[in-house]
This record gives sequence, C-alpha cells and structure tokens, in this order.
Amino acid sequence: MVDIKVIEKEGDMFAVDGNEKTYRLKLLISDVTPQFLNVLRRAIEEEVRTLAIEDVYIMENSSAMWDEMIAHRLGLVVLNTPEDLSYDQRIVLHLEKKGKGYVFASDIRSENKKVYPVYPDTIIAYLGDNHSIKIRMEAVFGKGKEHAKWKPGHVYYYRLVDLKLKEELNEEEKEKLKVLGVRLRGKNFEIAKDKVYDRTFLDAIYSVARYKIEEIPKDEFVFVIESYGHYSAERILNLAIYELKIMLKELLDFLMK
Repeated sequence: MVDIKVIEKEGDMFAVDGNEKTYRLKLLISDVTPQFLNVLRRAIEEEVRTLAIEDVYIMENSSAMWDEMIAHRLGLVVLNTPEDLSYDQRIVLHLEKKGKGYVFASDIRSENKKVYPVYPDTIIAYLGDNHSIKIRMEAVFGKGKEHAKWKPGHVYYYRLVDLKLKEELNEEEKEKLKVLGVRLRGKNFEIAKDKVYDRTFLDAIYSVARYKIEEIPKDEFVFVIESYGHYSAERILNLAIYELKIMLKELLDFLMK
C-alpha cells in the first residue's frame, strides 16, 4: 500500500503571496515504482491547466523594445490562478505607463482582482524620457504540453539509499566524513536528520570512498513539487490526479464499448 509523508513545505519570499501558498512541497513516498512517479510528474507538467497571457494588443509602445519582445515577456509573467474560474474564461488585463523607468509586472492591472502577477518585481521593459506604453491583454487557460508558460511548476524525484561500509576507511577518508558531519557506527553511517532525505548529501558520502561503500536501494522515493506560483504545490498535485482520473476513465469507457 502506498505510504505518503510530508517532509518539507516552503513558501517563497519573492512572491506576493509567498506566505500563503506552498511553493515547495517535498514528499516521502513508499511502495511505488519509478514509472508511477514519472506518470505523476508528466501529468503535473503537461496536463494541469493554468492561466497565462495569450493575446496581446499593443495600442502604444515608444520604448526601445519591439512589440513582439514585450508580448513574449508578458506571456511568461506568472499569474495567480483562482480555483473558481472555469477553463473557458478569458481574463482581461491592462498595462499603461509613461515616463522614464522600468515597467514591472506590478504595473499590470487585472479586471479580476483574484488574477494578479505573482512576482511583482518581474521586469517587462524600460522606458526612456517621454516614452510610454499602453497594452491590453487577455489571459486564457492552457496546458504545459502546449507551451511552457502554462507549466504550473517543476517536478523531480529520486530514490533513497542505505549506505553500508564494505571495507575499512583510511585516515584521509575518515577526515572527509568528519567534514561532512558524518559518523561511523560499525558499518553504518550516522547522518543528521535534516540530511537523511538529501540525495546530494548521500552522494557526497558515497564519493568519499565509492569502492568501500555500498549503496543499497530502498523502496522509498523523495518527490518534490516546486510551484511557479499559479497554484500552491498541494493544489497542483490534486489537479494532476484529477486529470489522470479523467484520462483513465476515457480509456476504461473505450475498452467497455
């Protein structure tokens, strides 16, 4: 039976709602296969729908940047995506600024107050003296498999291992372990609690004397979701599972014909 535990949750100090959403969710998942986790990863990155600016109408642009460059940058602005929107809705946004200085994502005004740029300090353009910009935009729902601007986040996972000592370490190797803060008890390694699920740290121990240390794969994986800000990491996972259920139902309906 699949067992899931939350290892870590983090916000994002640079996001306008960084204290309200989970931007990084680290899970410990047992009794699953790498293939299953890869299906979940792809569902998150390719099937979850988010809002992004799609249509850009530039009424005025006297900046040094081409219209196409500004439109491209606007498309990559991360927008908070409320749960109560339907997937066929179009959200209208406006951007208008005059005078010397940077144009930031925080200058964008939305007709729906729940839809806003998550990272307000994102730079869109720079205006010189007497320059101005006036733009109307429409944000629509899309999937990451259509364009990267609709991806809700980055996902990765790795298998945990037990490390066992096969041969006696020399003094130089023991000193390297001390630098890492690792102690030996017989053939077992004592690792700090906050490092137990850190695969990079485990690899660092293994690299101290790779021919004298054995890596024993465990039936445990660390699964990490890093939200780009459209949704909280938990919401992303829920939406991915929902999309998988729809696809599986469609397959089942086809097979039952």
